[in-house]
Amino acid sequence: MSGSPTREELHEVAEVTVRILRSCGIPCFLVGGMACSVYGTSRLPNDIDMAVMTDEDAEFVKSRLVCRDARFYLVNAKNVWATYKVLWFSLSTSLYSGSRRSCKVDILRRGTLNIPSVATSKIREVKGLPVAPLLLLLCLKLQCWDHHGAAIEWRYRSKQPADAGDINELLRIAVANGENLAKERWMPEQFVRDAEERVRKFLHSRWDTQGTRKWKALGFRTD
Repeated sequence: MSGSPTREELHEVAEVTVRILRSCGIPCFLVGGMACSVYGTSRLPNDIDMAVMTDEDAEFVKSRLVCRDARFYLVNAKNVWATYKVLWFSLSTSLYSGSRRSCKVDILRRGTLNIPSVATSKIREVKGLPVAPLLLLLCLKLQCWDHHGAAIEWRYRSKQPADAGDINELLRIAVANGENLAKERWMPEQFVRDAEERVRKFLHSRWDTQGTRKWKALGFRTD
């Protein structure tokens, strides 16, 4: 599974995943690093995070993908006590090492990681892919940054700088696009309040490079 996927490969994996999920009647959209990249951030993600608006068990959704396309396959989780399997998508074999290359695809059902229910009409279409509304994505990225910073294990804490970079770039993009929380009143009130608390925490951290002006322009309360 060595060899990180290219931007073109990530786009292909996302397209295939979306096509199958839609054929099954499951609304979906990208979150995480891939969604940030689609919006225009510079960091190249390593995997795909796909939110699915369904009450079906995530393991059943994964099995649908495996049945529809032979390039999807499941492996056991590293945690021997885990009850879930990890979904991967086969890429081309590395020309240098001859090793198998794959891209991990995380299926995140609504409610997982506090992803709220999103109406189909609210899902954005960017570069031919469905992505989370920009301010929803920004709030979720703030959550990742906060959780990774509080993690005990270094492998999670080490992800915080990348989260911060994504946040600062998304913030500039959101302001340039004229985004505002007033237009996203469908987002749960507690979800927004939690995000605003994280904004204040982010502003007082060493990772913030934007200051309060841009956050206020988006409608976030920073005091």
